[in-house]
Amino acid sequence: MNRRRAVQALLVGGSFLLVGALVWVLAAPVALPVVIDRGRGMQESLRLSDRVMATLVPEDGPGCSAAVATDGAVTWAGAAGLADLAAGIPVTTATRFEIASVTKQFTATAILMLQREGLLSVADPIGNYVDGLPEWADEVTLDELIHHTSRIPDYWVELDDEGIKFGSAADQATTVAAIARETELEEGEGFLYSNSNYVLLAEVVGRVSGQTLPDYLAENIFAPLGLHMVMSPTLAAPDIALPYADDRQLFVSGWTSYGPTGIITTPSELVRWGDQYRTGDIVQDDFDDGAVYEADGEYYAAAMDIEVDGDLNHTGLWGGYISEFTVSEDRHTVIAVTCNAHNGARFPIADELWAIWG
Repeated sequence: MNRRRAVQALLVGGSFLLVGALVWVLAAPVALPVVIDRGRGMQESLRLSDRVMATLVPEDGPGCSAAVATDGAVTWAGAAGLADLAAGIPVTTATRFEIASVTKQFTATAILMLQREGLLSVADPIGNYVDGLPEWADEVTLDELIHHTSRIPDYWVELDDEGIKFGSAADQATTVAAIARETELEEGEGFLYSNSNYVLLAEVVGRVSGQTLPDYLAENIFAPLGLHMVMSPTLAAPDIALPYADDRQLFVSGWTSYGPTGIITTPSELVRWGDQYRTGDIVQDDFDDGAVYEADGEYYAAAMDIEVDGDLNHTGLWGGYISEFTVSEDRHTVIAVTCNAHNGARFPIADELWAIWG
């Protein structure tokens, strides 16, 4: 987890990573009933979890939402702070957030699903599926994109160099074109986190399936699992928290590329999804095939860190939206935290909740 947090910290500044496009709208998310075991100790765990939110999230500032699940059932969910500072609208457990790079595991899963159908191989070079890329496209494989070993530079640098700032408009095609202008790979070898990898994987899903990635996920993952999720970067709705920078000013993106980011949902939905790493219905054993070494004993699988203790983790940062998602080593417990401020307390909240529920 420390490695992933360090990577996210490097992305703090005037330019950030990614987001996804297309305005496909699901039914409004339903607040799930919290499943409460009346056994000994449960009430104290619920009380302590509520206190974590009240203690770590200011009432008059941007907010956070969190949830805990055991074997796919939501055990606790809580929220605090504001979804809209100007209007004074509070964050609730039904408030939706952009989950930022936690999105990547869904994109990677889509690629693995297509491989299981025999429609592609992760050993294929990206040039087989995306036209107009530099010479490196004949060598860089889908597996290298999944595991961030391609050494393709992150697209936000090229966009920034072109004067396309975070609040400016940049769609999927603009982003792919920016990646295509990166004729040289980064020096060295091994793991190098780059959002360009997942923009290209999104293009592969579109080419192979005949559906955009947002539509593919909606039909093949969200609907079958009954998840109230949508991949729709920059989507605005009354139940979606507004994103804020450190100074509490709005930090709204104009970038609508997708694949690395772009999914909008609640922590209660995320923790339900996390049970896939236990049940192996859509996420199967191939998710950790070819996992690569990052640092400090951690490995990167299909957009999930395999930590030293066996936990699975990924974090996200996209403008003012931040997220934290962890599945326990035994795969029975999942905790997710989302916040709508760049400096929100996602890690302290997650740490305290793991101390209670882990």
